Amino acid sequence: MARFAKLAAFAAGLALAAAGAQAQAATWLVTYTASSGAPASANLTVEVADLLNAVGGHDVLGITGDVDGDAITGVITNPVQPFQWWTSDGLFIVDNVLYPTAPSISNAGLFFAGASGNEYNLFSDSASTYELYRAQSGVGYLANSIGAVALVQAPRGPEVESLRGPGAVPEPASWALMILGFGAVGAALRSRRVTLPA
Repeated sequence: MARFAKLAAFAAGLALAAAGAQAQAATWLVTYTASSGAPASANLTVEVADLLNAVGGHDVLGITGDVDGDAITGVITNPVQPFQWWTSDGLFIVDNVLYPTAPSISNAGLFFAGASGNEYNLFSDSASTYELYRAQSGVGYLANSIGAVALVQAPRGPEVESLRGPGAVPEPASWALMILGFGAVGAALRSRRVTLPA
């Protein structure tokens, strides 16, 4: 029976590890179009954590794309994420969080850098009005525009499934259940004692 307990503990640990490994990042495509001012447009790919954080949003893990042709080199880290933080140059208040309800980008917004050395802050004024600021540390604000944002979650399941093939290898959680099932059957067979007639 001690072996069965060890096997059950191993299977449970394997199932928990598999459940933890399934938490992935989600990818959002963010398109900003200005109605006045500059920068005129931004096309961003924003990667966020699947799990909700302490403020009910998703932590931004990375940003790529471009703002008016300036290639984005990445998100600028917020050391107190998901809470609002003044940037080190004092120009912006940011949180780097995407929210599941409108406005999806908060009034603090996203903070990211361009290859040109520019810093960008994309934030909301309301559920339908957004602003994009361009600045340089040590210089100050360079430009800002008002516009709209379109957010679309990028698909992530079918491409991976088609590359792997249908059901080629069971997932870790399936292995854990199979091992647990074999262990239970083995324990049941072993504990069953049949008395033979003398």
